[in-house]
Amino acid sequence: MSKKWIITLSVLLACVSVILILFWTLFALSSVSVQFHSTLKNLTLSESEIIKAGDFKYGSCVFFDGKKKYLQNLNSQTDEKFAYLKVLNIETVFPNRYVVHVSEREEFYRVEIGGQAYILDHEFRVLKKSDNSENVIDLVGLDVNDEDIKIGDFLDIKQSGMLNFYSAMLSQNFDLSQILGKFKKITLSNYTEEATLKEYTQITLETAQNMKMIVKNIDFALKNKMHLLLFAESELFASNFDKEGYLLNSKGEKIFFVENENKMLVVASETDAGAFAIKHDELANMTLVVDNLTLSDYASVGEWDITYGLMKNY
Repeated sequence: MSKKWIITLSVLLACVSVILILFWTLFALSSVSVQFHSTLKNLTLSESEIIKAGDFKYGSCVFFDGKKKYLQNLNSQTDEKFAYLKVLNIETVFPNRYVVHVSEREEFYRVEIGGQAYILDHEFRVLKKSDNSENVIDLVGLDVNDEDIKIGDFLDIKQSGMLNFYSAMLSQNFDLSQILGKFKKITLSNYTEEATLKEYTQITLETAQNMKMIVKNIDFALKNKMHLLLFAESELFASNFDKEGYLLNSKGEKIFFVENENKMLVVASETDAGAFAIKHDELANMTLVVDNLTLSDYASVGEWDITYGLMKNY
C-alpha cells in the first residue's frame, strides 16, 4: 500500500473517531424530564417515578437509542398507580435530552366482567374497579379473551370493531365530553345476516334523551356509519312537523317511507309504490338503524354503500 493511501486512510479513521466521540459525548443522553398535558385528578405519579419506570439508558446516543422500549416500559407497569398514565410521546431535545409528554387517561366506559365492575378509558385500559356509572358510558355485552383482569391491563376484547368507536366519533367533531354527554349506554350483540348466514356484531346506542339507535356490523365502515347515523338523527328526529303532525325534512318537505323486506322503513319518493308519511307520535316509537349493503363473495361493496332506516319498537 502506498504512502498516500496510508495517509488517506489514517485521516478517514481519525475523522470517524472524532465523529464517534462526538456522538457518544455531545449526544449522549444526559437528562430526562416529564411534561404534563392535562389536569391531574387521578394520576398521582411524580416526575421521578415516571422517569424511573422508563428505565432510560443515560449515556446512550440519542440518535441511535430506540425510544420504543421506553414507551413499552412505561405502558407495561403493573403498579396500579400507572393505570391513569398516558404517554403521548417522547421528544428528543438536542443535543442530549428527552422530554416525556404525558397526560391523564380519562374515564370513558363502565363494564361488568366476571361479576366485577371496571372503569375503562377509550383504549380499553382498566383504570379502576368501581360500580359508579356517572359520567361514563355503560358498556354492556363486552366479551374478553382473558377474564383474569388487573388494574392497568389493556383488555383483549373479542368485538374488536369497538376499538374504532371513539375515533369514529372524533371524526364527526365530537370530543370526549360531548360523546359522554350524548350516550349513556352501549349494548353489544351478535346477529346473523339472513342472506349470507354470516354473523356480525352490532351496537345499540342509548342517548341521554332515552332514544335508541342501532349500528349494524361495526367491523365495516364504522366511521361512515356514525356519520350517517348522526345525519339521519338530525334529519328525522330533530325535524319539524306540519300542522297534521307529519314529519318534514330540513327543507320543509314531507318525508315518505316504504317498508323493505326486512320490515324496515327507508326513505323513499312520494311516487314510490306503497310510500307513506309518518307522524310525530309514530316516530316516537321508532329506532334508527344504520347498516351496509349485504357483504357477499360475489358483489363489491364500498364503505359508502350504507343506508339507514327506521324500525318499529316491539
